This record gives sequence, structure tokens and C-alpha cells, in this order.
Amino acid sequence: MERIDRYDALAELASRHMTKGVRANTLVSQAEYGPAAESGGLLAQETPAGLLIARDRGDHHRLNFYLSDLTVPLGANLPAPAVTEVAFRPRDTGLQETVPYLQSQGFALLLWRIRMSRPAGLPEPPALPVRTAEPTENRAVQAFLRENFSPLTGCLPNEAELAETLAQGQVLVLEEAGAFTGLLHFSHDGKSGEIRHLAVRADHRGRGLTRPLIAAFLQATGGAKSTVWLREDFPAARAAYETMGFAPDGRRSAVLCYDPK
Repeated sequence: MERIDRYDALAELASRHMTKGVRANTLVSQAEYGPAAESGGLLAQETPAGLLIARDRGDHHRLNFYLSDLTVPLGANLPAPAVTEVAFRPRDTGLQETVPYLQSQGFALLLWRIRMSRPAGLPEPPALPVRTAEPTENRAVQAFLRENFSPLTGCLPNEAELAETLAQGQVLVLEEAGAFTGLLHFSHDGKSGEIRHLAVRADHRGRGLTRPLIAAFLQATGGAKSTVWLREDFPAARAAYETMGFAPDGRRSAVLCYDPK
């Protein structure tokens, strides 16, 4: 793969592959890809199968694609490990076909996720005190996220991304004796909210701490309609969201990793 040092160069590449029938798991935008280009962490490669884009996330590369031909080998010189996620609705048969195709090209299927949605509406206030994390707590929040989510599949923010999120007041925490016991990281665009990460410390699970965090998130977004992606094999998490008004909306995703070692 070749290094891309300007966002407009990537945008030009992507525009050539935005053809009818292409299977894509990303939309190229300045906000998402500009920082990676500026930092020297953006790679791309055109192959007979389509366009591949990789962003350096420190301990792995995040891979996105525009695939137009699944009958030929991927034909890419991929960094490893490289993680990609294919999200789709039931009618997105083309995207669904990329999952077995990538597996045939050496990718391992790590897990499935489902998306749950909640209509707009305010719940009761949280039963426990939940506060907004301070920008000065960047390292503590990062440490908590890394303790509770895989660096490969957890979609963890880097230090700069987390600093921006903290400045926007989009990390909520529960604490006891000066230590975090639960944390919720979210995004909100003014119209809808998304829970990005929610975790409760291992020695505090089973105490009902998930619900006050979700309630605090809904209060923080003004009861906006909301979504969350979660692993299919975590029924307890699904049940917790269902008690707060979330329900599966039919969207699923497959997380795959290329790591020939």
C-alpha cells in the first residue's frame, strides 16, 4: 500500500471507485480521513478488486474498502493486523457478500454486532450520581477503556480524538472512592445520539450500574433518538438496553481481522 499525505488525493481516488454496484464500508470525508493523512498514517491501494484504505491506529490498521469485483483475488499488500467492519441492513445483499469474500482472502471473522435503536423521549433521571468527565482525565479515561475493550475490535479513540470528545462533554462516569466504576462514551450531533462505549468495572458488575449510565446519556442528549452497536453474544448487555427502551433495528455488522501471523 502507498502512503497518502493529502486528503484531496484520497478523495480523488475514492471518487473513481464510486460506481454503480460498488460495495463500500466508508464514506471518505475530511473530518474522518484528514487527520490520518496529516499525521502520515494513511495508506491506500487500488487493486483489480477495488480500492483499499488503511489508517494507522497504533497497534493495528483500520481497513476500509470500495469493492467492485468479488470474483478476483483482493491482490493487496495489507499491513497486519488490519481490522475491518462490514455493516449492513437486511436488504444490503452486496455488502453481505463481502463477508465470505474477505474470509476467502485470509480474514478471520472475529465477531458479529447488532444495532439497537431507541426513539426520542426522556427517561427518569439516573438513580445514581453520574458526572461528566473532565478534559484533564484523558489518561484515566483511556486506561479504563483499554481495560474493558479490545484494542483491535473496540474502536477506541486515540488521545487526540478523546481530548476532543472530553472537551465536548461526551464522556460520563460513575465513581466510588475516587475511582471509576462505570463509563459511557457517546456522540451527539444535535439530532441523534450514539453510545460508542459503555463499560462497568469487573468487580462492580451485577450491581445495576448500566442503567444509570444510559439514563444519564439520554438526559445529556435531551432524550434524542439514539443507537448503540453491541456484540451479538452479549445477551446481558442487550437485556440492559431493552429495559431502557432500545430494540434491535435489523442492522448487523461483521468484524474481521487480517493477520497472517
